[in-house]
Amino acid sequence: MSQKLLGPILGGQMEWVFEEDNQLLVRKEEEEAVRHTLIKNIHMTGEELSHMRFFSVLFENCSFQNCDFQRGEFSDVVFNSCDMSNSVFSDGYFNRMEFLNCKGMGAVFAGSTFLHISISGSNFNYANFDSSKLEHVKFLESQLKGSFFTQCHFKDVIWNQADLEKASLFKTSLRGADFTTSKISGLILSDEGKEINGAIVDLYQAAELSRYLGIVIKNE
Repeated sequence: MSQKLLGPILGGQMEWVFEEDNQLLVRKEEEEAVRHTLIKNIHMTGEELSHMRFFSVLFENCSFQNCDFQRGEFSDVVFNSCDMSNSVFSDGYFNRMEFLNCKGMGAVFAGSTFLHISISGSNFNYANFDSSKLEHVKFLESQLKGSFFTQCHFKDVIWNQADLEKASLFKTSLRGADFTTSKISGLILSDEGKEINGAIVDLYQAAELSRYLGIVIKNE
């Protein structure tokens, strides 16, 4: 990476601890940012939490199923062992964040900005990142099967043991991306496969991608 991946800044002991749904809902109602807070063991379904702002926050063992976080702002935030499957984070801003052992299956992040993000040991199968900007982002040992990265802007995105089987990278440049430790079978690309120009792959992956080059590899 041309620039060091920056981690979240959480400081020392948190000033606040939220363990009840209402504590978060009150901040939403009052349109007040959540700062220097530990949020743990909260389980919410179908809540409208759009436009909320989180600064120096640790989410621990929380579940947000089918919740609406559209146009939210997350800076210096860690999600640890959380489930945000099928929730919507569209048009959000994410800066200096970590997702550790999380589930985000079917979550929608379309149109968002991701800066200095680490996603490790997580399952984001079928998540939608379409039309997003990802700069200085690392995916480590994570599931991204059937995920959507259509028309995204990538800069210094690291794929380390990521499973991208049948992921859509249509009209997203992968120049300089190293996929040699990851799974990329069945990628959805344009007919010409121009997205993979300049990508780094191993011999087996090259054979998988050769169909976009109009060539046939013959086994003797």
